[in-house]
Amino acid sequence: MTKRPKKDTLALGIERALEMGQFISYGRSSAFVTQLEDAKSSIDALVANGETRRAVGLYELFLSGCYEKAEEIDDSGGNLSVFFQELFISWIDARQQAGCQPDETVRQILRWMDNDDYGFCYRIEEDVAKVLNKASFTLFRNHFQDQFNAAFAPFRAQEPKYIYDYPAMVHRTAAVLKALCVAKKDAKAYQALCDVTLAAPKDCENIATLLKVKRRFADALAWVKKGLALEGERRWGNQSSHALRGMRQELLSKLGRREDALEAAWSEFRACPSVYGYADVMKYVPKKESQHWHQEALRVAKRSSLGAFIEICVKAKEWDLLGARIASVSHGELEGLSHYVTEKAATGLARKHASEAAKLHGALGMRILSSGKSKYYRYALEHFRNARKLWTRAGRDRMWSSLVARVRKEHSRKHSFIGGFEDIVEGRGSDSPECFEKRAQRRWREQTSK
Repeated sequence: MTKRPKKDTLALGIERALEMGQFISYGRSSAFVTQLEDAKSSIDALVANGETRRAVGLYELFLSGCYEKAEEIDDSGGNLSVFFQELFISWIDARQQAGCQPDETVRQILRWMDNDDYGFCYRIEEDVAKVLNKASFTLFRNHFQDQFNAAFAPFRAQEPKYIYDYPAMVHRTAAVLKALCVAKKDAKAYQALCDVTLAAPKDCENIATLLKVKRRFADALAWVKKGLALEGERRWGNQSSHALRGMRQELLSKLGRREDALEAAWSEFRACPSVYGYADVMKYVPKKESQHWHQEALRVAKRSSLGAFIEICVKAKEWDLLGARIASVSHGELEGLSHYVTEKAATGLARKHASEAAKLHGALGMRILSSGKSKYYRYALEHFRNARKLWTRAGRDRMWSSLVARVRKEHSRKHSFIGGFEDIVEGRGSDSPECFEKRAQRRWREQTSK
């Protein structure tokens, strides 16, 4: 009787990791992909040890298994998609190390990309280009170049247009070719594409970045200026570039034109004050003039939005100025701001401006309650606990009482919250939860002392 071939132990590990037949919820997806990564690491070790042929077969089994799993997982966060792309790149590298024929490798890559019903290969071209050897890359690029040439042929005699003014096949293949240029740092080939179809601001950013890497700063600056001019011509969607303005200042500085860089940064800051614009201005200011420009920036910031002003003051550690502004604005204005803006401000103000810090913590707590997301109520309680402590320290008990009355009036029906809030009002419970180590030590004593 013929014995059945013994199954590869690593193949069994892949099968176990994929949990075929079991649906993976969104909450479990991250842990699920972690166990897939553990299974992949065993195959990666084969490649490191020179067992590339065996690794290729296992990678192919794993890639196919991931595709089989696609409808058994809530991959809203994209965890499985990201893992698939990493696995795909490792498979290509293993094939090349195993000496597989370039034409067969590229043919299989392209078939995966063409039959990609779940979008796992979306925008994978740049990563693929980086791992392909010279022969395989030439075949890969030529495939898309031929597709582009065929799709673009009817338009060659016409005046060049922007890429999205052409049919989908033209701009799809052109986008792939541009990604390959970025992967190979080929500014010349990218510019040649932009001679055929007009450049968008994003193209100008990409070409300028490639030229900057080659230290061709003047040429890079010319592309940046072109991109900035294009931004005003039309709405570009995902072909717009928010990096061009910062690049212009950086390139001016590299060309020894720091005054021009400062002028450009200052113009941008005045038009739209932000913490990033403030940092750009101060980057190009002469050291002996830094205080003057700092004060000028604050003067402009006072006329900007509340959120921008808070961020700039936090960055500059202008706590007195920030405290005065916080004291003057309404609770409603503060509650409308993101916690990314106000949490840092509350922490910075706590030492010398306790009442204003408490006001921010109160606004943070109310913002969470108004959103109605019960899973964040514990954070709201922590903010209210901080507000009570800071207002008590500042001798502003009336402010705390006013907040308590408002919370009771507007949110008393939030049963998963209100009990914890009343504990804070009555001063019950610790201001800070017992740390894990102390809890564990106490539990050990309880368990071992009986």
